[in-house]
Amino acid sequence: MTGTLPITIVQNEIHWHDISHNLDAARELLHDVSPNGLIVLPETFATGFIVNNLPSNNSAQIVEWMQQLACDRNSAVTGSVAVHENGKWYNRLYFITPDGIVGTYDKRHLFLTSPEPELFQKGDTLPIFEYQGWRICPQICYDLRFPVWCRNSVKNSQFKYDILLYVANWPAARAHIWNTLLTARAIENQCYVVGCNCVGDDPQGRHYQGDSQIIAPSGERIVIATPSTAMLVQSELSSVRLNAWRTRFPVSEDWD
Repeated sequence: MTGTLPITIVQNEIHWHDISHNLDAARELLHDVSPNGLIVLPETFATGFIVNNLPSNNSAQIVEWMQQLACDRNSAVTGSVAVHENGKWYNRLYFITPDGIVGTYDKRHLFLTSPEPELFQKGDTLPIFEYQGWRICPQICYDLRFPVWCRNSVKNSQFKYDILLYVANWPAARAHIWNTLLTARAIENQCYVVGCNCVGDDPQGRHYQGDSQIIAPSGERIVIATPSTAMLVQSELSSVRLNAWRTRFPVSEDWD
């Protein structure tokens, strides 16, 4: 992996079902972002997490916007989109590199107290994306509660991944769980954790305060967003710091 990887989290205020506004607002936030990094957008960043009134299938428009952003900023871009395919809906994370390579991950765990499990199909595979030598494991919102699904491993001295990436629409009412589990995932998997969440209010009256953050493999919070504020969260991940921590505390040798 490269020595450092710049990360830019977009903590945007989602206007539910207003795709044009959400894309324009995100692009404005990213106007002066430096190139050669990773740009992270929330779960269903262009539409909001609405499962009782699914939007028209505008996924092609949203993915095209992501591809153009990746090209313009010479950076990888990731975030999730509601996709209608072969008669079924998927909550699909896209990982798009500036050279046009597109990777996808379909959300595995569908939120049981919402209609999501009735309307969406769950994913059954967990890809690992590679970018600038970094190995990245994608996750979506409710996946955060299921540590076995994202468990890191080591084979021939090579960790399965270096970054655990969460994109979410996580309500403020459960912010303590969001903050606690993100930290736990970093410690137990000896990796960086990037958590990207939205802000604003949805039509069902849920408030989202963001708490987007980056956590070191030691569990130290490197940076966290101002609550309930549309903003960018930026930092650089260091391969030297990551490898030093893994060497100093080789707990992976005792993983079950």
